[in-house]
Amino acid sequence: MKRFLLIGVALLVLVLVFVFQRFSYAEFLNSMLPSNFQLLDSNTKFIINKTVRLVINDSACMVLIFAWFKERKYLTISFYLFMVELFILLPVYFFIKISLEGDSEISSPLLSQVHRLIVNPLLMFILIIAFFYQKVIVNKRV
Repeated sequence: MKRFLLIGVALLVLVLVFVFQRFSYAEFLNSMLPSNFQLLDSNTKFIINKTVRLVINDSACMVLIFAWFKERKYLTISFYLFMVELFILLPVYFFIKISLEGDSEISSPLLSQVHRLIVNPLLMFILIIAFFYQKVIVNKRV
């Protein structure tokens, strides 16, 4: 029962992040800060919003992986992928996106695909499919 509850919560979080993708985490943070310490820079708001969204999406995917597979090695691999996304891929995306197009939500076709890969939980979903393939298909042959 706990397993299905965790899977349900993780899926619900992923759906809510998608439905409320226009929600501004930076504006929410701004409203909690004193007026003399406001984050008014649009690039900063863009970076905060995308980073928070990545962290929420990938954390929900890691909960999903933990609940579904119940194997620590899968969670460890997921965590390392999350760290690569957060500390390598996301900053490179921000640098390219902001230097070429600014903080607009509309991207060129190439950057739009990179955005989907990094900010959306696409890499984690690919990882879940790989884990499923390994657990069901490969282990069945052994």
